[in-house]
Amino acid sequence: MVNRRISDDAKRITLRLKAPRRDSDNEICQLVDFSLSTLHRTLRQKHATGDVTKTLAIGRGRPRKLIHSDCLYLLRLARHKPTLFLDEYSHRLEEYRDLPVSLATIHASFKCVGLNIERVQM
Repeated sequence: MVNRRISDDAKRITLRLKAPRRDSDNEICQLVDFSLSTLHRTLRQKHATGDVTKTLAIGRGRPRKLIHSDCLYLLRLARHKPTLFLDEYSHRLEEYRDLPVSLATIHASFKCVGLNIERVQM
């Protein structure tokens, strides 16, 4: 039993087996192929939160430099003046939005929405 993902349904079944108190903890662990520490961890989680599922992590990864409204502003600029270079877009963001952004970030945001020179000039 090396570092495997145990489904939440299996954990709930284990707690149902434990509820009538007919079987010992070791017998339950043998039936469902859990370790004793997993059983106790599942019990602690159930008592602490009311459910066996772990809470989802909020805000994983690096925070975004450009929020949605900034990206929309960039897209409006690109459609209005398609001849601007990336450093000019960066200058506009810094001047009007007080947001210093690298050229790579601007390029990545354009690439993310599928925008390139040919599409802007249409």
